[in-house]
Amino acid sequence: MKTVNASPSIITDLARSLRVSPTLEINEIVQERLKNGQKVVHLGFGEATFPVHKAVLAAHREASESTSYLPVAGLTRLRESIARFQSRRLGSLIVPDQVVVAPGSKPLLFALFDILEGDVLLPRPSWVSYEPQIMHAGKKTFWVETDENDRHTITESALNVAFNQAVNSGGNPRVMLINSPSNPTGRVFTEDVLDTICKFCQEHNITLISDEIYSDIVFEKTEETSTFACGRFNAGLHILTGGLSKTYSAGGWRVGYAIFPNNAFGNEVQRATLAYASECWSAASAPAQAAAAVAFDTSPDMDQYRQQVTGLHKRCTLKLYRALVDSGLAVAEPKGSFYIYPSFHPYTKQLKSLGIHTSLQLSRWLIDQFGIATLPGSVFGEDDDGVPGGRYRLRMSTSYLYFIGERDRYSRGYDLLVSGSSDGTELDLPLLDTAIEAIEEATTVLKSLA
Repeated sequence: MKTVNASPSIITDLARSLRVSPTLEINEIVQERLKNGQKVVHLGFGEATFPVHKAVLAAHREASESTSYLPVAGLTRLRESIARFQSRRLGSLIVPDQVVVAPGSKPLLFALFDILEGDVLLPRPSWVSYEPQIMHAGKKTFWVETDENDRHTITESALNVAFNQAVNSGGNPRVMLINSPSNPTGRVFTEDVLDTICKFCQEHNITLISDEIYSDIVFEKTEETSTFACGRFNAGLHILTGGLSKTYSAGGWRVGYAIFPNNAFGNEVQRATLAYASECWSAASAPAQAAAAVAFDTSPDMDQYRQQVTGLHKRCTLKLYRALVDSGLAVAEPKGSFYIYPSFHPYTKQLKSLGIHTSLQLSRWLIDQFGIATLPGSVFGEDDDGVPGGRYRLRMSTSYLYFIGERDRYSRGYDLLVSGSSDGTELDLPLLDTAIEAIEEATTVLKSLA
């Protein structure tokens, strides 16, 4: 039999540069360690794990026999539900025709980077998949440096520096993407920062994409805001994306959406997105869309579920945050989502004595020595030789600290949402306690090296 040798030319240079998403990779590492009976404190994967609302589950079951293709733009009932929900949030009239549904917001962002003209301004740090998506679209990423302490706040000066660097290097910055609450930092943009970003994009004719997948999980109502609040969504080069995965703990159902402004720009980009979708994913799952139509309802029952989810995430995430502070780490207080983004740079001397010089090496040391699974800041765009506040950063997620498996999730999950979301009750989360103990053990070792 003739042997066929693989040639480097079989796949493109771009394809060779791609790798498995670090978020999925860390989950596979964790599962392998668990399979081998090794200790793991899983702070690495940002999958929401609360029990799905019972009415949403029922809607999915009832639609399970629906196997036909739905319209490319999505189930009408779902688009109506999203439009009502976002109209209330934004203070702008959103109509169903402005909404496009897809199998997750990920392919929609992928499509938008392919469709929109120009290179992309991206805050440093940002979610791990943005930069590969931009690269796959043949575009360049130009990093916008964020505040050294919270790694989220953006100034007018930082925007101008990034824009000028892009132009001076031959780039064509025409798109900016932001995410608040932030993955990886858990921080939320203030209204002043949002005003600065919107004004900058308007002045430079830049399309602003706001990924608001965590927008319902904001810890304080006074800080709950959207990039496009106060009625400004329909007035500019704006696109909003969101989905079912985080607030509603249904990531595996793969339902996301994009909303386009009701103007000439929005109409043109939406038409192109629908054409792209028709040749790519066709439509999201029919049962999942039927369930999502219930999830995005503005009924008191669904509002209460969203409040419970936010309340429990707040208590768990802030408890871990306080433990990180007590352990001597540099970390800004999270304001939303279920992420914390500490820096171990206060222990720089000790880490270097162990031969640890990068966030990747730090993450490997923590999982090998203490079973703590995290993601290194470098996969979010951090430069290990960059500003001191960006070094030795790790993203920690609290979303896997509630339950041990699916049975535990549904046997006590609903009661936990009711009791755990209230500040007046005791928070009984053994996995959270184990995580805190493991982090304290690691920092105790570092302190002993001083």
